Amino acid sequence: MTQSAARASALPAAIRRPIPRLARARTALHALVTRAHFWGVAALTAAAALLQGAFEVQQYHRFRVGAYDLVIFDQAIRNYAHGHPPVSMFKNVHDAAQAAPDYTQPFSILGDHFSPILALLAPLYWIWNNPQVLLLAQAVLFALAVPSVWAFSRRALLRIAPPRAAALGAYLASAAFALCWPLQEATQAGFHEVAFFVPLSALMIERYQARRLGHAVACALALLFVKEDMGYVVAAFGLLLIVTRHVNGEPLDRAERRRYRITGACLGVGGVAFAMAVLHLWIPAFGGRVGFYWYYGQLGPDMLGALKTLVTAPGTAYQVATQPEVKINTLYFLFWPYLYLSLASPVCLLAVPLLAERLFSDKPEHWTLDQHYNAFLAAILLMAAVDGLIRVVRGLSRFEPLRRLGRMHRFRRLPGARPWVAVAWPALILLFAVVITHTFPIRSVFNADQWASDSLTTAEAAATAVIPSGVCVEADDDIATHLSSRDQVILLDQVPRGCPWVVLQTAQPSYPLNDILSAVRRGDWLRENGYQLVFNQAKVYVYHQGPASITDSHGAAAPLTRAGQENRNSG
Repeated sequence: MTQSAARASALPAAIRRPIPRLARARTALHALVTRAHFWGVAALTAAAALLQGAFEVQQYHRFRVGAYDLVIFDQAIRNYAHGHPPVSMFKNVHDAAQAAPDYTQPFSILGDHFSPILALLAPLYWIWNNPQVLLLAQAVLFALAVPSVWAFSRRALLRIAPPRAAALGAYLASAAFALCWPLQEATQAGFHEVAFFVPLSALMIERYQARRLGHAVACALALLFVKEDMGYVVAAFGLLLIVTRHVNGEPLDRAERRRYRITGACLGVGGVAFAMAVLHLWIPAFGGRVGFYWYYGQLGPDMLGALKTLVTAPGTAYQVATQPEVKINTLYFLFWPYLYLSLASPVCLLAVPLLAERLFSDKPEHWTLDQHYNAFLAAILLMAAVDGLIRVVRGLSRFEPLRRLGRMHRFRRLPGARPWVAVAWPALILLFAVVITHTFPIRSVFNADQWASDSLTTAEAAATAVIPSGVCVEADDDIATHLSSRDQVILLDQVPRGCPWVVLQTAQPSYPLNDILSAVRRGDWLRENGYQLVFNQAKVYVYHQGPASITDSHGAAAPLTRAGQENRNSG
C-alpha cells in the first residue's frame, strides 16, 4: 500500500469525497453498454426490424398491401392523432352495406374491436402522415420481441449447457423467431393489432420465467387492451400460474406457490369477466353488435350453446376442429418446425384459446396459413418449444435404460454435459425457418426484380397522381392505401357510393370484387351513369363524374366522346 493510499484509508468515511452523481451515472451506463451480449441482441433486434420493415415498404410500393384492413387502422389512428374518436369511414360504409346495417355513422372502431392500445401510435402521425408509418411500427414491434425470446432461451438453456453454448443457442433461437413464417404472413397482411400482442406476450412469458410475477401480470393486463378476446389469453396465463410448481427448474416455496395460485385465480376469473364485459357492454356502447363476430355456429348460437356442445358432444367438437383438412395443415406448420416440443411445456397453455378460436370458427380465413392470425402464436410456441426441449432432455437424463448406455451416461452430469443440445436444436429450427422462407413471402426482399416496378404498378401509381387531394374517392383495395393520407377513401365494392372519383383495375381480382368480371361490370355501371373515364393504362381506370379528357398509356390527352370512351374501354 502506498503512503497516499494509506492516508486515504485512514480518513473517516464521513469526510471521504463521495463519487459525483454524474460519475455514478456514467459508470452505470458504461456497465450497461459493455454488458455481455447487449450489442449482439441489439444488432439482432435491429436486423429483424430492418428485414420486416424492408418487406413492408416493398409490398406497399408494389401495391400489394390491401386497404382492408390497413386503411381502416390508418383512418382511425389518424383521428386519434387529431384528438377525435377513432372513426373509420372506410370500415363504416362497407360494413353497413354488407352485414351491419345497424352500425351508426360515424362508426368508431372501438365498437368493432376493443383495441384502445392503438392510440399509442397516434404520435407517429405527427411525424409522418402516411399509412406506411403503421407498417414500419409493426416491423419494430415484432422485432422488440427478440430480446425477450433471447433472454428466455438463454436462461432456459443454461440448465443443460455452459454460458457460452447457452448464449449461442439463444441467438439461434431468436433468429429463428425473427424469420418464422407466422410473422412473415402477418407482415404481408398489412397492419393489425397483433403488432402489440407479439412483444407483450413474449415479455410476459420471459418475466414469468424470471420469477418477476408483478412484471408478468402487468404485461398480461396490457394485453387486455390489444383486442377484445385477449381476456381468454389472460385467463390461460392465470391457469398457467395455478399449475406452476417449478419455474425454470427451480421449485417454488410454499409462500410463492400460494401467491401464484391466488394471482392465477384472479387472472383467470378476471380475464373471462373482462372479455364478457367488453363484448356485452363496451362494444354495444360504441355502436357495435354483440353477435357480429360470432363465427361458431356449428357449436351453438352463442357462448353458452358452444360450451354446452363442447361438454355434451365432444365428438362433434372434435369433428368441427379438424375439418376441413386445411386446419390440420395449419397445425402441422405451427408445430413441426419446433419438432412438436412446444407440446411438452405448460407455456403452450397460452396457445389454447387462440387455437380454439380459429379451429372452431366457421370463417375460412381463420384456418389458413396466409393471414395474420398465426402471428399471435409466434412467440408463445417458440418459447414453449425451448422450455419443452429442456424438459425432454432432463427427462431423458433420468430415464434409467438410457442412463445405462455409454453414450447417454454423461446426462447424469447435467447441466453442462450436453452443450451441443443447446446449440444443435436451435440451429435446426433456424435451418427450418430459412428453408421455409423460400416458400413464404419475405423471400421477395432478396429478389432484385421484386423491387422494380412492373406495368401494373406503374399504372396504379400514375392513377393515384390523377386524383386530386381532399376529394372523396371510391378506390380499389390495392390502390386505396396510396390515397388514404390525402383523400376521403371508400372501398370500391358492389354498391355505388356517389363519390365524384372512382379508381379501379381489371388486371387481377381484388377484394371485395373477387373476380375480374365484377370489376368490369362496375366500370360499365359508372359509364352508364354519367362518369367520364379520365385515365386508362394497363387495365387501371380512373373515372370522374363530369366532362373530362382521357390520359392514355402514352400520356397523351384528348377529348373523349361517349362512344369513343366505350370503344376505348372495351379494347
